[in-house]
Amino acid sequence: MRVAVYNQMFGLNGRNLVSALKGNLSMYSPLNPKDEISGADINRTIEVITASKADVIGICEILEGQEKELKDKLFDLGYKHVYFEQGRKTKMSDLFMNVAVASKIKCDKVVVEDFPSKDSFGGGGGFVHCYFPELKLDIIHIHMGYNKSNTYFQQLGFLQGYLKKLYGNVILMGDFNLSYDKLKEFFGDLTLASNGIKSCSTTPVIKEFINEDYDHIFVKGFENCRAGELEGHSDHKLIYVDLE
Repeated sequence: MRVAVYNQMFGLNGRNLVSALKGNLSMYSPLNPKDEISGADINRTIEVITASKADVIGICEILEGQEKELKDKLFDLGYKHVYFEQGRKTKMSDLFMNVAVASKIKCDKVVVEDFPSKDSFGGGGGFVHCYFPELKLDIIHIHMGYNKSNTYFQQLGFLQGYLKKLYGNVILMGDFNLSYDKLKEFFGDLTLASNGIKSCSTTPVIKEFINEDYDHIFVKGFENCRAGELEGHSDHKLIYVDLE
């Protein structure tokens, strides 16, 4: 089974410095609050997901309004089970930032209550939990907030408590906005399967200053793990792990 994580950056072009800066400013500042998805193209996301050949993928930074197009195109790729969950709202527009799990394998969404987030920059992009009955497997996909905020440490505490309630095989994956070296003490029962791949940033100039392993795939109950990466159009790489 191959599982993957991809922060799609709203479907904008993270390979272009000007595009990436303009896109993020429109998300996080009042400069252009009514034009959040100008230049976004979900086909960019579909292109790299297709190349990944993942059985299950977690997607971050899906802007409210993009869900139907994304779900329809994922369905055409064979992802018959697609579940979204809301994160925080963008600063000026009241549009939610969402996460999703898309799977070719049958799974059901688990209701998660009280995941802490804040409707401000770095407030967190969402938390979605799916259970795979045939595999007796729990997959949690998360987009955590800014790593120096109080909200971030509330999210870490919530996640630690939540994981303690899961007794079978577990995959925890997502954009953690923090390197493994600074996270590993929080998830001692899980193994890092994604091998510390430096996933962010891919944007020219910015990547010379920020080159971090922010996206991770942790596992419990799997022994053989092989990690890989793909570069699409986002400012994050897609990372994947083959599990046995």
